[in-house]
Amino acid sequence: MANIYIDQYHSGVYRRVIQCNSGENLYEVLTRNGIQLPGAVCRGGGVCRGCQVYIAEEGMECLACRYTVNSDELHITLQGKLSEQSILLTDGVQNSSELQNTSESEEVPKGEIREKEKNSPLGIAFDIGTTTIASALVDLESGKILSQAGCLNRQAEFGADVVSRIQYAFVQEDNRAGLENMHNCIRMDIERMLQHYIAEGYTRERIKRLAFSGNTTMIHFLLKLSVNGMAGYPFTPERLDGERLLYQDMEILILPGKSAFVGGDIVSGVRYLNLGTHKDYDLLIDLGTNGELWLLNEEQGVCTSTSCGPAFANSVTKGSIHGTSLLDELAGAYRKGMADSTGLLQGEYFEKGISCGEILITQDTIRQIQLAKAAILTGIELAAYELRLPLTDITHVYLAGGFGFYLDLDSAYCLGMFPEEFRGKVERVGNTSLSGAIRTLMHPDDMLELPKVLKESKVMDLSLDKNFQEFFLHHIEFPKL
Repeated sequence: MANIYIDQYHSGVYRRVIQCNSGENLYEVLTRNGIQLPGAVCRGGGVCRGCQVYIAEEGMECLACRYTVNSDELHITLQGKLSEQSILLTDGVQNSSELQNTSESEEVPKGEIREKEKNSPLGIAFDIGTTTIASALVDLESGKILSQAGCLNRQAEFGADVVSRIQYAFVQEDNRAGLENMHNCIRMDIERMLQHYIAEGYTRERIKRLAFSGNTTMIHFLLKLSVNGMAGYPFTPERLDGERLLYQDMEILILPGKSAFVGGDIVSGVRYLNLGTHKDYDLLIDLGTNGELWLLNEEQGVCTSTSCGPAFANSVTKGSIHGTSLLDELAGAYRKGMADSTGLLQGEYFEKGISCGEILITQDTIRQIQLAKAAILTGIELAAYELRLPLTDITHVYLAGGFGFYLDLDSAYCLGMFPEEFRGKVERVGNTSLSGAIRTLMHPDDMLELPKVLKESKVMDLSLDKNFQEFFLHHIEFPKL
């Protein structure tokens, strides 16, 4: 029997001890004992690197999912504070740890009122993502963003993607424990960010409005609505309309969604970027655990969603490593001939994989990336096909989300994630879901209703599309060099 001593809060004190048998997998032991590893979105698949822990006996950080307990005693320190995750807005990368208000140590010009001492009402915009939750504190009079904070979505303990979380809530429906757990996870994360802003000196009494953007499943969990209708075909949500609610003395704004798997997050992005307002065709692609896209002009549009799985889940900064680094390394290995166009590792690399610093590319890693990139390219081509639109006629391509922000486009083209017709047309726009929620705080009447072209846009279910399988299989291989 092994004793595992755990420092959960980087306090230097091992306040908890659990036990396991020798030979057990460390990740399984931790999760079985309720130790949350919210960053482990691939649930032990070894891809996201979110289960990294520091093991004192090893003197180094290790992946819990790849570590076997073989000693009688282990001392483990979990990852750093989850609030120190990157929050991506359209004006670049801002880290909450770097956004501490420094006005206490600065000389304030005569007649100027400190932001924290003003009595102007405040609002908080939230982007509730499957993997991360981002927020921004906004002065409702000036529209100025005063601070930002974010965290990993603690629901990851119950599943890496929306489908697994829907299934969890659905299975537990008899006693509503699953839905209650999902709702409480989001509430705790929201409260944690509220406390973050209060600790910065902004009083709760000044917070008058909250705006929420997120995929349809996350919004259902937020409002504690049943997700049973989305557990199977025809995937019917309880609600999609925008809403204005009142909670205590705060106004709650919920952005509208389009369908079960095309949610308020991409609607928020489309509205923020003012897409569908001119004759040119624009395409918004939001890359993350789920890939959503919307192709439209002022007359017509089509939207869809496709699961990218854990390959694109690690979209936030982890030290100096971004999730996109894996694609960069794989693209480099492919160019060097370490893998062929089918994705098969060559020679000695087939057995040992390709070691790239902290990253190990295995055959399984490549397969997951191939499935994810094929799903994205298939979604793009079928959306264009639905509108009978040549890819060359798409004028602008907007790439949203944390993964898209860091993605090296040359790597994406090399591996076949985007069509060659998009070269020179792609613009990174950051977290447009959060940006749209910020706009909602300032202009709720405009943002809570879908414009005509969005209402009439066709929702394309790729799982039912007769061409999906053919397109998808064709795009699994890498383009020939």
